[in-house]
Amino acid sequence: MPSLWPLPGWLVCCQKRVDKPRQAILPCIALIAFLPMSLEGTRPALSFSRDEQVTAQRMVAASPQEVENALRHSPRIDRKLPPYLRMGFPRPTEAHGEGLEPGALRRVHFAGGEGHPGDLVLVVTGLSAWHVRFRMVSNDTKVTHWLEFKEADVQWHAVGNQTEVTWTLRYRRLLDPAWYFGPWERYGVRLAADYLIQANATPAGIH
Repeated sequence: MPSLWPLPGWLVCCQKRVDKPRQAILPCIALIAFLPMSLEGTRPALSFSRDEQVTAQRMVAASPQEVENALRHSPRIDRKLPPYLRMGFPRPTEAHGEGLEPGALRRVHFAGGEGHPGDLVLVVTGLSAWHVRFRMVSNDTKVTHWLEFKEADVQWHAVGNQTEVTWTLRYRRLLDPAWYFGPWERYGVRLAADYLIQANATPAGIH
């Protein structure tokens, strides 16, 4: 919960400067701007929307069918994570599951970083032409202390002799205040979505 200890001092400052209105304007304006940010997250009525959606796009040097074949295989974890995602976050160490038919499962084990090891389990909930959707079944990794993954939506289509892949992740922000944690979480999730394109939608041997 954000601390409100500076507020009494600001109020006294504004009160003492009533005889110098021009000098009091800027501190009081700063107080008005700071107050909502300090209270954000302390109760539901003062919280911003927690539902987030982040999308990454990347061109893959493969056909749409080759991309689909790559997505059908067990998730790959052999690619190196971006530097930001190696800063104390748990990392995928095992991955199991294959197929794109509704009901097919993916299980990814995370370890290292902060917290205890845990698994993220996803299930395929929909498949259509060049489109698949995964929904989170369970998640007992450390990531749940920061955000709650909801689903992943993957689309791909041919562009010339390549394929454009779009990977969208939907999640719920769990940390406050939003003005600080929101941008950092969106940045990290966008890196994760781009990593998933490279690791799971790109056929082996293609960089």
